[in-house]
Amino acid sequence: MTIGLYCMASLCAAALLLPARAEEGSWQEPEAPRIPARAFPITAFGGRGDGETMNTEAFRAAIQACAKAGGGRVVVPAGTFVTGPIELASHTALVLEKGAVIQASDKFSDFGLPNPLPSVQSEIDPLKKSLRHLISGSKLEDVAILGEGTIDGAGAVWWAKSDKASERAMPAPAPVQSARPGESAPPPGKPLYVPRPHLVVLRDCARVHVQGVTLRNSPMFHFVPSRCHDVLVEDVTIQSPSDSPNTDGIDPANCRDVLIRRCTIDTGDDNIALKAGAGGGFPTENVMVADCKFLHGHGVSIGSEAQTGVRHFLVQRCAFENTVTALRIKSDRTRGGVVEDVIYRDITMKNVDTAISIFLFYDNKKAALAPESKPITKDTPIVRNIHYLNIVCDGARRKAVEIVGLPESPVGDVTLENVKITGAASGIVQQDVKGLRLIDVEVQPPPAATAPGSQGRSVISNPSLP
Repeated sequence: MTIGLYCMASLCAAALLLPARAEEGSWQEPEAPRIPARAFPITAFGGRGDGETMNTEAFRAAIQACAKAGGGRVVVPAGTFVTGPIELASHTALVLEKGAVIQASDKFSDFGLPNPLPSVQSEIDPLKKSLRHLISGSKLEDVAILGEGTIDGAGAVWWAKSDKASERAMPAPAPVQSARPGESAPPPGKPLYVPRPHLVVLRDCARVHVQGVTLRNSPMFHFVPSRCHDVLVEDVTIQSPSDSPNTDGIDPANCRDVLIRRCTIDTGDDNIALKAGAGGGFPTENVMVADCKFLHGHGVSIGSEAQTGVRHFLVQRCAFENTVTALRIKSDRTRGGVVEDVIYRDITMKNVDTAISIFLFYDNKKAALAPESKPITKDTPIVRNIHYLNIVCDGARRKAVEIVGLPESPVGDVTLENVKITGAASGIVQQDVKGLRLIDVEVQPPPAATAPGSQGRSVISNPSLP
């Protein structure tokens, strides 16, 4: 392991060759959905926005009528419309006018769980297969969620029964009243927990547009496009408490041609996470995130599932504040694939825990402390051609940069250029990396950590590492 705690590195002669597909000029906007202008107000189908009436049947009837007519706009006016699961249709836009709230029911039974719940965990776990998400669609074309309203997932009741809450609720083992001091009693049973639905899930869809709406308080992930292409998400706000478990903002999985821009995301987990699980069958590729603001959360991530590969990913002109990690690639030996041709540029950060992280021991962090080479398998992660350009960070509470590969699969060809990180608790950590290039990189400790008379930095004598 090499640690450059506080450093300034310059490599003026290096030539930086960026992956051509990730350059902004080579991008084309996702193809827009084609949706007729005819309107189907939810109130015309019995919908009532009084905050009490269940509107599941009204949404179903409005969407069916819209689909039968060849598509159109299902309009939700101002008011609070409580509902169970909603299934979208092709050539249909769900339009939330200003002041409209689609409010998820807080009853587990409305989303596929039995009432009462089983009394043992082994009978609850299989119920995940019967869960229904608040808004979903499968094998659709030309679908949109638009407007100035809000979709609220009533997440608090689900978070209280999550696996994370169950782990926190386990009491410490009580001392055993016996002749052997220090002996502990067997731990009490872990409190029961339930599987949780997502807020919006679209699978195998073409030409998807989400614009203007607020997504909040999802039981788990907020928006999951899976095996979709031509996806545009713009001017969307996503909110959940910073301690809400697994409340990812946007998780494109096995998708291509995705543009996420001008969004504000403040959640309890990954703000955005690109996934490429083995079951999806396709890589996640040609994705751009631009002009977004990320508040609490775990930043913009790739992984941890990456078996089918992630490539051609560009993140630019984004701001991070109070996130755990800002720019993160995570994987391990059980779910790896090829992650390549990634560019992060023109990024600002303030008061994050870790500014830049590539870490390939995601499920076994202790193993990174004494790494041992393992046989290469189809799930061995490969990370290469990753570029960080024009990054400014004011405050890295834990680490400035960590790049940790595997002995059998080092991270390859990483460039940091014009990177300045101040207020860093520690500097650059690199382990099992080949082809690390540092060009005009400066990492400084907090002012209190700077010795009198020093500049709080040192020079890396070999900024280009083989």
